[in-house]
Amino acid sequence: MKNIFLTTLLILAVATTNAQSKSPFLFESGNTSIKFGGHVRLNSYVDFDGVVANNDFRAAIIPVNGSWMQMERLNMDISHSRMSVKAIQKTTSLGDIEFYIETDFRGTGNSLRLRQAYVSFKGFVIGQAWGFMNDFASKAPSIDIQGANSRTFYRTQLIGYKAKLSDLFSMGISLEMPTVKMDNTSQFVKPEQLVPDLPVYIQFNPKGGHLRLAAVLRSMRYGNVQNTDFGYVSGFGAQLSGSVKAAEFLTLYSQATYGKGISKYINDLSLLNMDIVSARENSVSALPMYGISAGMMANLGKNWSASATVSTAGFENKEDYYSANSYFKGNYFSAGIFWNGVRNMTLASEYIRGKRYDMSGESGSANRFQVMLMYKW
Repeated sequence: MKNIFLTTLLILAVATTNAQSKSPFLFESGNTSIKFGGHVRLNSYVDFDGVVANNDFRAAIIPVNGSWMQMERLNMDISHSRMSVKAIQKTTSLGDIEFYIETDFRGTGNSLRLRQAYVSFKGFVIGQAWGFMNDFASKAPSIDIQGANSRTFYRTQLIGYKAKLSDLFSMGISLEMPTVKMDNTSQFVKPEQLVPDLPVYIQFNPKGGHLRLAAVLRSMRYGNVQNTDFGYVSGFGAQLSGSVKAAEFLTLYSQATYGKGISKYINDLSLLNMDIVSARENSVSALPMYGISAGMMANLGKNWSASATVSTAGFENKEDYYSANSYFKGNYFSAGIFWNGVRNMTLASEYIRGKRYDMSGESGSANRFQVMLMYKW
């Protein structure tokens, strides 16, 4: 990893030395351009009246009945800093072919980790990229990278296609690598998967906002130890999301997701092994789950803005599955203020509160205040 990092810096130095444009990070020659991007990002935060043992605020892992040692902590995190390379080659037969690679430092021991690596052309996207259920334009700005606990936020290996249908409508469809969350038991185990997830969306793009309707179909495989055979459980999900400029200074955001066996697509629930659970009478089932969020961003004048988000996510009921100390639902609230008075630099501060409820009705809460300094290029 160290050699990869040094090699990337060497390439960057050579490219910037030979830059032929106004940007020191853009190199162009003939039909090919290479853009080096990234940012340095430092977060410093304090947890109080409850601790989330993660650099991202995840309500699903808030301790319930936490000990006196889980009440406060101070931490700093720079692992969200990123480096990226985007190359565009202009061709006659396929149009512009884009190659993109992005890394951050969230691997083991803050080592380099691959975030995205894909090629795109003629609307096709092939490689590891943001999944097609993501809708980033429906999320209010936040320091918290993961964001609201109900948010859809994931990357995966995929083969996808996006198209502009008209000036107002666009669509996308994708075959994506399946990830199934379930615990192994004495009777049922999680094997390798065979059927890709199939997300699809259509988006309405009026002036001053957007509205997206998305859905996903899943066929999740499990193993039955007693009869040494495989079975399948169907999963499905639907999502409605969007944004609207309600006033010259105010933008509103919202997202709602519902389905069975779709924890991968709901931020907090992706931490839990509860897509498939052992049900009554020696069978398994996919749990119904949901996530709902609403947010806003207000421009406060030159270089200043503020945002807030409220969110909830969890399982629909306790009848399909019950374990007293298992997660049932969680709530999330954040409010922040941002300053962009220097080109390419952002200073921000944010307060977050989360609460976790277990199947038993017991709960735990946590609070976080954090500040961020980010410089991007």
